[in-house]
Amino acid sequence: MLEQLPNIALCMTICFATWGIFYNVLYRRWGIDYTRQFWWTTAYFIGSAAVTSIIFWEHISRVLQNFTALPLMVLGIFMLFQLVLYVYIPKWLHEPKDYFEKYPDRYYLKIDWRRLISKSADIGAQQILIVLLVLFLQDAGLPLYQLVLWFFVLFVLLHVPLIASEWGRWPSGLFAGAVVAFSASFPLLILYVPYGFVYTFILHWLFYTLTGLVFWSIRSIDVKV
Repeated sequence: MLEQLPNIALCMTICFATWGIFYNVLYRRWGIDYTRQFWWTTAYFIGSAAVTSIIFWEHISRVLQNFTALPLMVLGIFMLFQLVLYVYIPKWLHEPKDYFEKYPDRYYLKIDWRRLISKSADIGAQQILIVLLVLFLQDAGLPLYQLVLWFFVLFVLLHVPLIASEWGRWPSGLFAGAVVAFSASFPLLILYVPYGFVYTFILHWLFYTLTGLVFWSIRSIDVKV
């Protein structure tokens, strides 16, 4: 595994730098988030994904072989369904504006078509790094159970800032549970399913959508009561 440590370290560094710059500069200093000036957020993460892909193109190209249209069709249908939800949910359910004013950093609970666009770029950039980590661990010659274990360790490290920022409150448990579930499923999909990274993208997005939908539904019931 030692020969893959430079690649893994560079991949982890890119991840921390990309989201560290976004949260500490674009978001906290300039007020750019997933809905306000969302086009800047979208461009930022697309640019990050492009740079990462260029640096590691030799590895990225491996998962693009053996093209099949099925995963892309599934992705298209999923994103169309997402678009309908993100356009109409705010019309059907009461937006918890008071909650977002109290907890502005919990923008991951927002349901807004602008966030659908910007967060898709964000998740896409994340998925590229996730694919690379899985490939590097595979190239290290690890048996599957060790690969999954090491991916879990790396995935936890990447999410320490997010979990720590909500430590002791309900979102920390939510994200910790997602990290465990994704650590087990992402490597299997990427390695053993054709274009499996498409399905990991869908699962990643589905987590945020279902979380927001459940949250809005509960808050809407509370308001009516």
